[in-house]
Amino acid sequence: MNNQGLKPKTIVDYTREPFVYPPGNVRVTLDYNIRTGLYCTDFLNTGCITVPVCGSPIILEVKWDAFLPSVIQDAVQLHGRRPGAFSKYAACRILF
Repeated sequence: MNNQGLKPKTIVDYTREPFVYPPGNVRVTLDYNIRTGLYCTDFLNTGCITVPVCGSPIILEVKWDAFLPSVIQDAVQLHGRRPGAFSKYAACRILF
C-alpha cells in the first residue's frame, strides 16, 4: 500500500453459511445479505455504514475435489435456476 499507492475501493460484507460433505470433500456455501461500503473503505471502522447490493442475491456455491456425489448434485438442482458466475466484489462496485 505504501510503495504502490494501493488503496481499497469498497468493502464487501456478507453472511456465509458453510456446509461440508466428506465424501468427495464437497463444500457448499450460502452467501447472503451482501452489503457494500462503497463510500466507506475503512474495514476496521465499526461505525462504517454498509448498504445492501441491488437485488439482494443469495449465492449457492458448490466446490468438490475428487467427485460430486449424486446426493449433493440432486440436492443443489434448483427449479428455475441455472448455474452461472457472480462476483460479490463487482456487485458491490456498482452504483445504484
